[in-house]
Amino acid sequence: MRLIDDQYYLGGSRILTHTFFWVMYYVFFSLLWAREGNYYSSFGLELVLMPLRILSSYVVMYVFIPRYLLIGKELRFILSYLAVIFLAGVGQRVLVYFYYELLLSDQSNALFDLGMILRAIVLINTTVLLLSAVKIFQYWKIEHTQKADLGLIEIRAEKRNYRVTLSSIIYVEALGNYVTYYLSDDKKLISYSSMKEVEKNLTDRFIRIHKSFIVNKDHIQSYNNENVEIKGRLLPIGKSVRLENIL
Repeated sequence: MRLIDDQYYLGGSRILTHTFFWVMYYVFFSLLWAREGNYYSSFGLELVLMPLRILSSYVVMYVFIPRYLLIGKELRFILSYLAVIFLAGVGQRVLVYFYYELLLSDQSNALFDLGMILRAIVLINTTVLLLSAVKIFQYWKIEHTQKADLGLIEIRAEKRNYRVTLSSIIYVEALGNYVTYYLSDDKKLISYSSMKEVEKNLTDRFIRIHKSFIVNKDHIQSYNNENVEIKGRLLPIGKSVRLENIL
């Protein structure tokens, strides 16, 4: 997996983008949680809690996602994620108790109050979950772009994922709820899918000549009003297909 492109960052700078986000985050939540105009306490508390939230978010985004989630270790990712969120929640509760409740507030709860810990976990998880979703989308977008640049698609068949170049696909045939990809090396891949889903992953070098057939224009050997010939097989042409669209 290559690094995230600069186009995803403000001014092409990762540092600038992250700094801007966390400053806006800090100001927003400091204003949001201020009680009775007590901005001093709110801004101070958020400043104390920020490192913990930043650390939790970055551990998930830059350690757990690439090392576990992206390579199919979903269970390890989930367990690691939950562990970090729990520890961060406990850590936030400790900071709130010693910094805010004992020093700045007239009321305090027990240090390890379960309700307060759960509240802290929920608040931290909201931040980590949001940033993780953005990071996963970035990885997905780049992977999708890489495949498009290489002319690759993934086909799920025989309980495996096959990476196939578009140029190697001769034609696709619909068989009920399944489709069969016929490849240039005489291999066939049968996948559970619809023709509409197949068409979404193909380029304009492919044309649907019939409700049951999509063909690669580059592999057409001959054609007439009734059929096209591909590797010695005659495939029917639907009545709605115009011949000028075949080439």
